[in-house]
Amino acid sequence: IVGGNDTTRNTMSGSVYALNKFPEQYALLMADHGLVKNFVPEIIRWQTPLSYMRRTATRDCELAGKPIQKHDQLLMWYVSGNRDEDVFENGDALDIERHNANRHLSFGHGTHFCMGSRLAELQIRVLWEEILQRFEKIEVQEEPSRTLSSFVKGYTRLPVVVTRK
Repeated sequence: IVGGNDTTRNTMSGSVYALNKFPEQYALLMADHGLVKNFVPEIIRWQTPLSYMRRTATRDCELAGKPIQKHDQLLMWYVSGNRDEDVFENGDALDIERHNANRHLSFGHGTHFCMGSRLAELQIRVLWEEILQRFEKIEVQEEPSRTLSSFVKGYTRLPVVVTRK
């Protein structure tokens, strides 16, 4: 059994970038480490490490009034679902107190739900618990260099300065 790890790694990097982009959220997290529990699904929602997933229709059907033929290729845009204003108020913003952060679609749904989801959440949670205990701040020094991909939302370079407590 194999699961991806680049998605978790990119979410970890993305979490540092996001908290620098939304410094008021970083201040909340620094003031209350208990918010890490909700920060994890919120950063997974906000970062959305995979942009989309492709599927093939196994039968003719209809979705929202649109016919879908057997063998049609379909794309599910995770990023669109995770920023849907009907589900996530102010969806483009990082909100570590968001009440429904765990409704994100980053791990997929149903039969194809990510088998490594709990491990990814655990790794991100432990990372931030340790960062908050050991460091006063992590400052992004410049905009990141992003992975050249329409599929993976990640970073190839994210320079930071880390200040110990």
